[in-house]
Amino acid sequence: MAIDPVCIGVIGAGDISAVYLGAIARSSAVTLRKIATRNRDNVQAIAAPYGATGCSVAELLADDAIELVVNLTPGSAHEEINRAAIEAGKHVYSEKPFALSRRVAEELAERAEARGVLIGSAPDTFYGSAHQAARRALDGGAIGRPVFGTSLLGLPGLEHFHPNPAAFYQPGGEPPFDVGPYYITMWLHLLGPVRRVFAASGNGQAQRTIRRGPLQGTSFNVEVDTTFNATLEFETGFVNLTMSLDVVAPIQRPGELYGAQGILSLADPIFFSGEPSLLRPGEGRTALPGNDLPFSQPNRLNHAGQPVADYRGVGLTDLVLALRNGRRHRTAPDFIVHAVEVMEAIAQSARIGQSIAMQTRCRRPDPIDPVADADLIALTPSPFDLADALSQAKPHLTPLDAEAS
Repeated sequence: MAIDPVCIGVIGAGDISAVYLGAIARSSAVTLRKIATRNRDNVQAIAAPYGATGCSVAELLADDAIELVVNLTPGSAHEEINRAAIEAGKHVYSEKPFALSRRVAEELAERAEARGVLIGSAPDTFYGSAHQAARRALDGGAIGRPVFGTSLLGLPGLEHFHPNPAAFYQPGGEPPFDVGPYYITMWLHLLGPVRRVFAASGNGQAQRTIRRGPLQGTSFNVEVDTTFNATLEFETGFVNLTMSLDVVAPIQRPGELYGAQGILSLADPIFFSGEPSLLRPGEGRTALPGNDLPFSQPNRLNHAGQPVADYRGVGLTDLVLALRNGRRHRTAPDFIVHAVEVMEAIAQSARIGQSIAMQTRCRRPDPIDPVADADLIALTPSPFDLADALSQAKPHLTPLDAEAS
């Protein structure tokens, strides 16, 4: 399908920008015009290979040709940049989290509606084949009525692999707002909106020391809790979600959903692919095939050097199609606001020691339909070249590299 390409400006050129710029450069649905950073020293060198112009944030927002802003700044700056883009009349696709509080997320959504612009937000990994295969099994009644679920992510700390991790140990960077969005959106996609949250938290270290990069050996103070255990109560069942930066060796149990008639084992929500499976009495464990679903083809290497599918940017394409065709995209404002409220509620509940009832609801995102979403599939390119990754034989770093690093 061909559409009139949407003119895009990207704000922020950190680690995640290479993924988005790769996807944007390969997509016929968008045209990259400008890249902006607050530090203009290197932005032109970043922009030039993509045929774009480096500029300041103010210059980008003042450019009438730019229809949509992709916000890749640090999470603490998302409110400021998203607000400025909306007020400038730009559509916005933001890295996660869209905001750090329900109040701000609601306010930005209301301003976007008033200004007649659309908003979308990462993570979009739940569009992936592994998560869609699990959704298909659940909706097909494979486990009966969902009763409860679990997810666990334990890491030694981002300082083991990130060159400048201090922001993740300050307010707004703690696990519910950093790794939490991957798990929260996975569960919202499966079970719909959350009704109530109760959480507890703790902190293992008062200081951390950077282990790699130019700041190696530098220590910094930890200003937030770094381990969170949350119970998310849904309309059908509940989920126990544990996220920690205090585990001496990486451990991950992406998720299991226990139903009245079976168990769904879920895939890593940080990626699009994986190995979901179904366990039913008398039938043993069977894999849930997803090769017939979109966004399943491996295109990069994970922390262990194994090929995985990673199509970050499909959410941006979904937003572009909503803009051009009037369709509803899956990270619509109600989904964004509710996800942010869950993140905030985990941190707040842990702080005050009380459960928090959700004030918002969201529509459960539609599953990916290979026929109905043919345009979305066709217009979403791979941001990676697996052949290049294999030839270099160097795995792409993720949080689970912490032990090896």
